[in-house]
Amino acid sequence: MSDFMMPEWKRPKLAQSHENQPRIRELVQRPPPVHPYSDLHLSAKMKLSTLPLLAILAKRVISATSPCPFNYPAELNTTQSNNGLVFTVASTNAVTNNRAIQLRTNPNFDGGFFVGIDASSPPLLANLADAALKSQARNVNNQLYDLGPTGYLNLRDETNGTQRYTVGFANASIWPGEVDSAWRLLGGEEDGTYALFHNEPLETVNGFLLCVADNDLDPGPWYQLYYYTYQQTPADFPDCESIGVRTTVAATIYNGECSIGPVVGES
Repeated sequence: MSDFMMPEWKRPKLAQSHENQPRIRELVQRPPPVHPYSDLHLSAKMKLSTLPLLAILAKRVISATSPCPFNYPAELNTTQSNNGLVFTVASTNAVTNNRAIQLRTNPNFDGGFFVGIDASSPPLLANLADAALKSQARNVNNQLYDLGPTGYLNLRDETNGTQRYTVGFANASIWPGEVDSAWRLLGGEEDGTYALFHNEPLETVNGFLLCVADNDLDPGPWYQLYYYTYQQTPADFPDCESIGVRTTVAATIYNGECSIGPVVGES
């Protein structure tokens, strides 16, 4: 799969961080978003209504070239339990490209995690179930199980109509109070590679940012993952690059047409 392309970013100063003042966004159950760095090569300005047709066309192409069980669908909101998905950065920056996304303990939020890249945190393992991202770990028998924290978006700041959200993980029974079930995997490449998306309203463009972190710096410098949305022209962000987030779905999914191997841990 070819790398995602990104625009050049000019970098004015943003407002002061409100990282530790939760302002959970309203979760929108809408059709999949348009993303400027999708493997479907969609224009960032295209209307959302075109995406279902493109997904169908993409699936037809895949179906014509890949017999079952490697006939990956163009969109996923659920994979078989215990997938252990690993997400990586898609960037033209050689320093961050192909780096695994990691879970970093949030020292200001008991049981919470930042998401980003650093020198020592474990890679994020996740299961996509009912459009929710569930963090995972391995037991002594090397079997995957759900830890409890799920992925969420928390509004950090807004600049000129562009909203920037912290990507984090927490147990929804504690905070933010409900599971974010608006995540999707799109792309359906023959090797099982998908891009991560979050549902948004019509005409809302969205994507991911990887920024030089400005908090929790005692252990050393690191990069923090953000999500952003806008409708007209995106604001510029300091020390950030616009990226794609992708994963390769292992041969343990059930795609509605083919059972592709056993669940991890089964014989």
